Amino acid sequence: MLDRILNAPIIANLKQCHLFKAMNEQQFNEVILHCRLQTLKPEQLLFQQDSELTHIYYLYDGAIKLFRSTRNGNEKIIEVVQAGKPFAEGVLFAGSPKYPVSSIAMKQSIVVSINANKYLNTLKSSNDLCINMLGHLSQRLHWMLKELDKQTLHNASFRIVDYFLNQVAENIDSAYDLCLTIPKRDIASRLSIKPETFSRALKSLYKKGLIDMKDNHIILKNVHKLRELVELEEI
Repeated sequence: MLDRILNAPIIANLKQCHLFKAMNEQQFNEVILHCRLQTLKPEQLLFQQDSELTHIYYLYDGAIKLFRSTRNGNEKIIEVVQAGKPFAEGVLFAGSPKYPVSSIAMKQSIVVSINANKYLNTLKSSNDLCINMLGHLSQRLHWMLKELDKQTLHNASFRIVDYFLNQVAENIDSAYDLCLTIPKRDIASRLSIKPETFSRALKSLYKKGLIDMKDNHIILKNVHKLRELVELEEI
């Protein structure tokens, strides 16, 4: 449900998002007037594939699964959105009138719903804003291309370790206890890995002494070493 207006901490987070970084105070405030918080329960649908695009979103807390349904009833996870990330903006910029994926909360989540038309009209009101916005989006595009390379050019162990490291703060170098907040099968789908391949890769990393496992916890035994292995592509 749409339950309340934005508070100061959420507004501060939004200002750091690439969707808003290029805006001046007036432009930002104009868009914020048309934003609302939406609290989702686990497994609650946010929008459905092929439904009309009315909003773009920023995930303040929780986890959101973006997926496509196939004709035979299977689902393919396109992305698992983590807190601090926007989603659906690419569809808006592409001019599509409909969402190409469905989205569902993987756990209780707080989402900022941003009126798509109001946001787009604000961009159209300023050439300088659009140019600045292109700079931020180009950085996002480079990141997405790197993610695509990881999923097409590297093995399962590399993808898994890289995914784990993306959940670790940059200032951490030693051991790290990573609590998986989403099911392993969904992580596997996100990384384009079969669940059985995911399990075998975890066992291989364990045997190499790189990780320990307990329930939904993955202990990265030496974050610095893992980062080096990823950088050298030696996993």
